Amino acid sequence: IFQMGSARAIELAGGPSIDMKYGRVDVDDPDQCSPEGNLPDAEPDESTGKYGGPGGTKSTEDTTPFGHLRKVFYRQGFDDEGIVALSGAHTFGRAFKDRSGLGAKKTKFTDGKYEQIRGDGKKAKYSPGGSSWTEQFLKFDNSYFTTMPDPSADPELLKLSTDKTLFADEGFKPFAEKFRDSQDAFFESYAKAHKQLSEQGSKFEPEEGIKID
Repeated sequence: IFQMGSARAIELAGGPSIDMKYGRVDVDDPDQCSPEGNLPDAEPDESTGKYGGPGGTKSTEDTTPFGHLRKVFYRQGFDDEGIVALSGAHTFGRAFKDRSGLGAKKTKFTDGKYEQIRGDGKKAKYSPGGSSWTEQFLKFDNSYFTTMPDPSADPELLKLSTDKTLFADEGFKPFAEKFRDSQDAFFESYAKAHKQLSEQGSKFEPEEGIKID
């Protein structure tokens, strides 16, 4: 249900259709779940100056944002293109300080007064709060990639270290620029990466999974 919800939300917000596979087998106890610590840190730990840590499937600790991202995602079979594409999901949604420790209580774009437009062009209702990466955070498009390298972008928009490195690292930069210049290219790469991420560590019954048209 969660996987279906994520794919449908992206498509309904104006994003790509994702070729999802369903039929995941439930686990019997917590020991069958992936260990905690598999997600990337957006900023380094203030006390150590390092991203990541020893938790998760394998240590992701690194002193650089680009090194940390690669340690998180290379072990899952992603390449630089997939990492940049998945980062583009930040075009949609917000960060809340009381959940991730990042972002503001609210910004001019998330205060409940700023008009947000849905993927279908209609005005959206939303609960105020948090910080967004893009001005229209309820639309799935490539505005994340047009905003990140723009020095004139509003300072209330989030630009975290793992965001900015996409246009600074020589391996990530070609894909970030490609997605900035072509929404179609971003959508194609994102749909592939989302599907791959959604199937990580899953067992399916039947083995080939279930397709829903």
